Amino acid sequence: MRRFLAGLSAVLIALSGARPEVLRTCPTERGKFEGIGGAVLTTSVLAVVSMTFALSSALSVNIVLAVLAALLWGLAILSLDRWLVSTIRADAPNRWKMAIPRILIAFVLGLVISTPLVLQVFKAEIDTQIVEMKQERADVFARQQKQGEVGKGVDELRKEVADLQRVISSGGDVPLDIEQDPKIKALSAQRADARKQMDKHYNELQCQLYGGANCPKKGDGPLAQESRKAYEKDKKLVDLLTRQIEDRKRELNSSGEQAKATRLAAAKEALPKAQSQLDTAVEQQARIQRSFNEDNLATDGLLTRLRALNELTGKDFTLSMARLLLFLLFLLIECLPVAVKLMQRPGIYEKALTLAERRDLDGMRDEFGVRSASRARSAAPGGSDSVWGIWSPREDEPRRPTARFEEEARPPEGPNGTRADTADSGYAYGSLEDEALRGMADTRTLRMPGPGAERSGGVELLPDED
Repeated sequence: MRRFLAGLSAVLIALSGARPEVLRTCPTERGKFEGIGGAVLTTSVLAVVSMTFALSSALSVNIVLAVLAALLWGLAILSLDRWLVSTIRADAPNRWKMAIPRILIAFVLGLVISTPLVLQVFKAEIDTQIVEMKQERADVFARQQKQGEVGKGVDELRKEVADLQRVISSGGDVPLDIEQDPKIKALSAQRADARKQMDKHYNELQCQLYGGANCPKKGDGPLAQESRKAYEKDKKLVDLLTRQIEDRKRELNSSGEQAKATRLAAAKEALPKAQSQLDTAVEQQARIQRSFNEDNLATDGLLTRLRALNELTGKDFTLSMARLLLFLLFLLIECLPVAVKLMQRPGIYEKALTLAERRDLDGMRDEFGVRSASRARSAAPGGSDSVWGIWSPREDEPRRPTARFEEEARPPEGPNGTRADTADSGYAYGSLEDEALRGMADTRTLRMPGPGAERSGGVELLPDED
């Protein structure tokens, strides 16, 4: 059990983006970073669950494939959240300003991940609403089919077939529907065309006689006479077709034996054609209905479920508030890693991390042979720069191994227990410079202080007058 807890702690610390070797120097900070790692792990687990629901319910993906794809999605969210929390430094002076883009990214991810979870919570209510939506669509489609051209054509053909069958079954006793008689239909169509030509020639004649936009010259000239002849010819044709239609109607409405035979023969002749047209229209209507049914039954995707949820919440205030609270809860959980990181206060770990970064920088300088430009000074012989050159380390000298950042490098103590302050303990002075300093003659004079000196028993060293 102890090994398991230690391994879990190591995993959480790795997810938090902290450096384990630095964190070992400050064990009191472990709980804080374990909490950050737990938040990152929680968001990734929720992302896996959310993607599994979205793929299996909305897209009808196989559960095994859905789980595999969800694991990849959760790994991506895990990496992204780890990057978000590791790039926000707790000791950064303007971390809130730098965290704005990261907060926006976390918010967008929260929206994407929380939506499938909310849909799964209200799955039963959404399924019921989808059934109602499909039924409403089917009713609307049925009305459109009945009122459309295809529906009206089917109704007319069914009535025509029924009338013809009634005439045939009665042996011609039942009169035919005059408007449905094939001969009358043909004669009516010819009469309509003849009337259009008659109206056209009549308008031309009026234009040529009395003038108009297309007739600059008016009068009863050759063009007017040609238009008059065409108009009279068309008028005679219209009158002829009208008489034929009236004769056919009288024939169909007659009650004699000859009229019965005529109606029976006409009905038998017209029935196969009418039946064929009816079958074609019915097949077309059925094909349209099948296509609609397939689309209507297959409409169970993510957008449909979102639309159903919107309709449900629009009808019920309680359901709307429950949806909002659940959505905000999941959104808050998804934004939790960034929120926890922003609320974190700088601690011992941040100071240890700064020392570790300085150590890494010193190691990089050693590896690439880089030295501080302030220490590279050229000294003139005999001047004050010569003394600086003696006391300062040479560029080609090797550096002493520095103390690790975990161990405090203590300066040596003097004879009275005092410690000297060292500006840079990483440099060692060469033996040649030490020997040169020891060999220099001391030209200062020793003088005892007078009775008015500030400190008794002190020795004042005065420089040489020259």
